[in-house]
Amino acid sequence: MLINTPIFMHNYRYYRTKLSVVFSAYFEENKLIHQYNTRHKDDFHTNVVASEFGKRAITYKGSKLWNSLPSHIKDTPHSGLLNLLLKIIYCSLWYSIVKYFI
Repeated sequence: MLINTPIFMHNYRYYRTKLSVVFSAYFEENKLIHQYNTRHKDDFHTNVVASEFGKRAITYKGSKLWNSLPSHIKDTPHSGLLNLLLKIIYCSLWYSIVKYFI
């Protein structure tokens, strides 16, 4: 997860519309795809990919990683706080895995 921190930060900047217009077509929210009021309407739409190469693309991997975050982390007001929360989650997962195997 720590390796994917740049992807999270990229998605955060996209989510907060702090990225260039060049990246505007990278992600779409589900509410722009259809008009149904679902619990995942604010998540990024994940396209279907058929290859391992497609699964490594930032449009797919970024959407999957961003959608896996709880909404209170996505809505943090500052990118520094997001980075801190991601580190806390990573450390707590690491310690629970180590505790499980020892």
